[in-house]
Amino acid sequence: MVRGVCLGFFDVTLVFLLLCSVTGLLLMDHRRDAEDNQELNKAILEMLHINKVSASHQAKPHPYMKRIYQRLDSLEAQDFGSSDGTLVQSYRSVVGPHHAPPGWIWFNVSSLNPSMLGAELVLFRKTLHPRPISVTVTLHSVTASQGALKESPALEERLLTLDQRPSSGYDVFDVSAVLALRPLEVVGFQLRYTDESGSLVLHEALTQSLYCLNRGSLSEPLLVLYQAHPLHI
Repeated sequence: MVRGVCLGFFDVTLVFLLLCSVTGLLLMDHRRDAEDNQELNKAILEMLHINKVSASHQAKPHPYMKRIYQRLDSLEAQDFGSSDGTLVQSYRSVVGPHHAPPGWIWFNVSSLNPSMLGAELVLFRKTLHPRPISVTVTLHSVTASQGALKESPALEERLLTLDQRPSSGYDVFDVSAVLALRPLEVVGFQLRYTDESGSLVLHEALTQSLYCLNRGSLSEPLLVLYQAHPLHI
């Protein structure tokens, strides 16, 4: 009788210990799951914050593109449309490739739509000279593909009046000729100046003085691609 009671007590104790062990394991798993969930939630919040910041930056179109969109809205879409419906692409300036020459404005166009036929380089004129003065500017381009840089002949030459800003505020250059060099990965542009006497002017210094070149600013350099001809806004 006593032996039966002892055995029964031992069984109950064993069951109790097993229950305590299982409960402890469950609590540990629950705590571990809670920590994992906390880390996951933290990661999600950080990702959402990054996406929100990135989206807020990308949500602000370049002021020149606002003009483009307004102009496209006022025109018949079929005048510019094609099968895929892409009317215009735009690229903001980037850091140049490794060992790239200084004084060039670079764009990564690796995602260029093959149907694009026209291109514009858009530069915001931030500075006006206090006295009437003019310089001749020649626009040159260089392309980078598979690590090789190739400079092309001058794209355009024009007279710039440094004491007067274009009505749009932008100097816009037709650079459609670079599209003939496809496939393109990176393309760079440089402005070279001569004064009224024909003497060369420091290219990089004058470009930095005349134009807003700050990457990330709303008025940074812009490359605009069109399925048809540039709109020349």
